[in-house]
Amino acid sequence: MAGQRALLLAGFLLPGFLLSEAAKILTVSSLGGSHYLLVDRVSQILQDHGHNVTMLKNKAGDITLPDFKLYYKENSYQVISWLLPEEHEKELKKYFDFYMTEVLHGLYYQYWWTLLPSYFHR
Repeated sequence: MAGQRALLLAGFLLPGFLLSEAAKILTVSSLGGSHYLLVDRVSQILQDHGHNVTMLKNKAGDITLPDFKLYYKENSYQVISWLLPEEHEKELKKYFDFYMTEVLHGLYYQYWWTLLPSYFHR
């Protein structure tokens, strides 16, 4: 009876010990803005739980708007910046433009570009 209890107790506790080991996790932030903030938060939570986190952050995705720079901060995990090859960056822009024109019928895309001049002239 005591042997069965010990086996049952080991059966419940052993998976917890095996699953609680830290892992090496790679997160990728290929876009800037809110995508970076989301991946940053996920990476921070994983790091706080003992995992070894490395983030690949696309330099081309950095936001150049002055107010947004406030959200970028020092991280407790390793960040490796990288650039997409120019050919891939053009391809990504082509897909983004297609998405804006076809899926959103160009409304958001037109509205976004009308806001930019007013943002920089305040």
